[in-house]
Amino acid sequence: MRKWLSGVRGTILMILIWTVGWGLGFGGLMELYDPAGEIGDVWLTALAIPGFIGGAVFAALIRVAEGRRRFDEVPLVRFATWGVVTGLVLGGLSVAAKVGDVSPGAAGMTGLAAALSVVAALGSAVFFRLVARRQS
Repeated sequence: MRKWLSGVRGTILMILIWTVGWGLGFGGLMELYDPAGEIGDVWLTALAIPGFIGGAVFAALIRVAEGRRRFDEVPLVRFATWGVVTGLVLGGLSVAAKVGDVSPGAAGMTGLAAALSVVAALGSAVFFRLVARRQS
């Protein structure tokens, strides 16, 4: 199981964690926020897509910036920093694609994406630390 903490397997697991986290986690919260179903019950899939893209961007940033370190060896501050960078990328992509409501504007979409990405980054850091602790 040690191989799941780094390399290609770890990257695939990181992308999967972000996809499920954004889809079920953030999408599930939005479903609870909209119990009347006015929006159409598409939050799970609608948020899984940026979760997948964000997971890929985040995993690439960690791989390039942190070198040969396993995911459980990267400090939490760096996870949060790369989460913010990932959120800025996602926010820029959503603004460029004209996704979302016009009212929050570019700063609102980018800020929301950055905040959710930091939560996802720290959640994945905790996950990999728990996996490493369980192995020892």
